Amino acid sequence: MTVNEAISLQKAVRGRVQELKALRSEVSASKETNWYGERDKTEKVEPQFDVKVVDSKIVEIELFLYKIDAAIKQSNAATTIAIDANLESLLAPLQ
Repeated sequence: MTVNEAISLQKAVRGRVQELKALRSEVSASKETNWYGERDKTEKVEPQFDVKVVDSKIVEIELFLYKIDAAIKQSNAATTIAIDANLESLLAPLQ
């Protein structure tokens, strides 16, 4: 995998983590809604997924993100680039 592919994958996976965190919030408890008046009605919504399963998937993905981030940083630390520039003149104060 190239660094560019890893960075693109990292963005997609971060989006997935956000979706799973929102899902975890939704499935953490059952919800019951009551309407009174003209139409007495109770609506109960049960979680579709086990919170522990969703949470373990989030942890698995975040561990992957940590590993890919560490690999990218290690690659960047070992890669050198050649730039033709005079740093002293670039960073010198205005006169």
